[in-house]
Amino acid sequence: MNHHHFLLVSLPLQSHINPTFRLATKLTRAGAQVTLATTVNGLKSRPSVPGLSYNFFSDGGVAGKQNYLQEIKLAGSTNLKKLLVTKAEEGHKVDFIIYGICLPWVAKVARELHVPSALFFIQSAASFSVVYHLFRSDGGVGNSNIDPTGIVKLPGLPSLRYSEVPSFLLTTDAVSLVFQEHVEILEKQSNSFMLLNTFDGLEEESIEAIPDHINIFSVGPLVTGETEEPFVRDTFQDSDRETYLRWLDSKAEKSVVYVSFGSLLNLQKKQKEEIFQGLIELGYPFLWVIRNHGEDDEEVRRYTAEDGGLIVRWCSQVEVLNHVAIGCFVTHCGWNSTLESMVGGVPMVGYPQNADQKMNAKMVEEVWGNGVKAVADGEGVVGREEIKRCLEAVMGGGEIQRNCEKLKSMAMEAVVEGGSSHRNLNQFFETLKRNLQ
Repeated sequence: MNHHHFLLVSLPLQSHINPTFRLATKLTRAGAQVTLATTVNGLKSRPSVPGLSYNFFSDGGVAGKQNYLQEIKLAGSTNLKKLLVTKAEEGHKVDFIIYGICLPWVAKVARELHVPSALFFIQSAASFSVVYHLFRSDGGVGNSNIDPTGIVKLPGLPSLRYSEVPSFLLTTDAVSLVFQEHVEILEKQSNSFMLLNTFDGLEEESIEAIPDHINIFSVGPLVTGETEEPFVRDTFQDSDRETYLRWLDSKAEKSVVYVSFGSLLNLQKKQKEEIFQGLIELGYPFLWVIRNHGEDDEEVRRYTAEDGGLIVRWCSQVEVLNHVAIGCFVTHCGWNSTLESMVGGVPMVGYPQNADQKMNAKMVEEVWGNGVKAVADGEGVVGREEIKRCLEAVMGGGEIQRNCEKLKSMAMEAVVEGGSSHRNLNQFFETLKRNLQ
């Protein structure tokens, strides 16, 4: 892809930025020039990668507002158009645009300026299959037609309960409408492209259930196991790195429970207490990410007072999951965390909350067999006895650990030279060359 210029556009969220950044590094390694664009607050640092540059556009100052997606569409469309025109005038014309989920307006700007584009779907193929089969124009069931008391059956997927369908599709709010718009754009374009952050061996049936008129390239997992800069990019400050790495180095192999619920979820106090008590009663050492706690946080001091755990504000998750001391991962089952755990060969205890997390947890437990899902009580709290049940199931080795090792091997084979994702990325490049000539 020498001399071709890619523009990658992402929302300024950790779960969006990281896979986009990893895709950008793959493109630069293939010889492309890449610009990564997000909103002005999207990156706290700009890692130096040969062939990679950065641009930032205004979101209109609407970050955190309820109608954020609609507002960023208005401000972002104007600012992205200016960016593309400026790039062309400076002799750095963009040849191809790759845009993330929740940004279908980028494809419309690209079409208006006659620049080809592709959707980068950062969630699973199963998640996109649900999106497509709900909203496709030729017979989609539509979110309003799903029976909350019934079972949802879609091609290439196990039967889903209403609660397991990605939550952003079960409303008529802006997020659901954005995904409907994604499908409309892919259907209208005569030569649609989509990149998936998954690999063929993991989700073959879900990928095959997506129609042939969309050119799909599964290029994941966009988690290489590399932990040196700049291949890990966190949007939060990782000030405790030396502390937790020394602490992990002092622990026995596969003995530590790693607990983290991503960059957005905040657990209620009762839930934190139940997790803590379950960990203490079993006696496993634990590394727990609790964001934004203060030095004088009495709750955190009490959690670590039992001399069994370490609380940090943030950590390099890829680095932690590849440490030999980690025995399992208590997680919200976001797709990035699911893939990172898979690449690390670490079994999961799923405590999903929203978005695609419940479906991911279902796949982990019922399809891939590399973890279990914790069952909450009527108040939505997973009790200490349930925590203990789940930890004992995944920390004991056996079939779950064997499945983890198998999936780790499959994931790594997909991304090496000659692997399925490596071939798919090369095929994507060859297809683009033909279209860009």
